[in-house]
Amino acid sequence: PNGSGKSTTAKIALGIYKNIEGKVQKFTDKVGYVPQKISIDWTLPIRVIDFMLLTENLSNDQINVALNLTGVEHLKDKVLIARAIAKQPELLVLDEPVQGVDFKGEIALYTLIKKISETLNCGILLISHDLHVVMSATDFVVCLNGHVCCSGKPHVVVQNEKYKELFGDRASNILSLYEH
Repeated sequence: PNGSGKSTTAKIALGIYKNIEGKVQKFTDKVGYVPQKISIDWTLPIRVIDFMLLTENLSNDQINVALNLTGVEHLKDKVLIARAIAKQPELLVLDEPVQGVDFKGEIALYTLIKKISETLNCGILLISHDLHVVMSATDFVVCLNGHVCCSGKPHVVVQNEKYKELFGDRASNILSLYEH
C-alpha cells in the first residue's frame, strides 16, 4: 500500500538513509538506481550526455552502450535507466519505474527491464504497486506495510494470511502467477 515503506526500504538498502536501527549487509557496490521521482527543470538546456555525467565519470563507450541498450538516445524519460546501467551494475533498483506511463509504455518498459537483467546478468529490485506484474514476473516478493508482512515466492505470498488481510482473498485468487 501507499506509505508502507517501499521506497524508504530501498533507500536504506542503497545507503541513502543511514540513520536507522539495525544493520544493512551489502553484497555489492555495483548498484544502479532509478528513483521514483527526479526534480530537474527540463527547460534547463542540458544534453543527455551531460545528464549521464552528472554524478558518474563514464566513458563515451559506457554511455553509448547504456543508451543503445535502452534505446533512448533521444528520449529524456528513459535516460534515467540508461544512466543507472552505464556502469553495468550487479543490482539495479527501480522505484516505481512505470509511474505515469501508459499501458503500452508499461509493457515496453517491463520488456526493457527483462532485457537489461538478461544482458547485464544483474539482479533487479523492483518497487511496485502493480500486483499483477509483481506476482507474474518476479522470482521473490517482499510485501511491506510498515514492516515486512510476508515474503517468498509469489505462489507462497498470495496464500499468506497477512497478504490476504492487506489485499483481500480475491487478490490471492485472481492474480495470475507465473513460475520461472
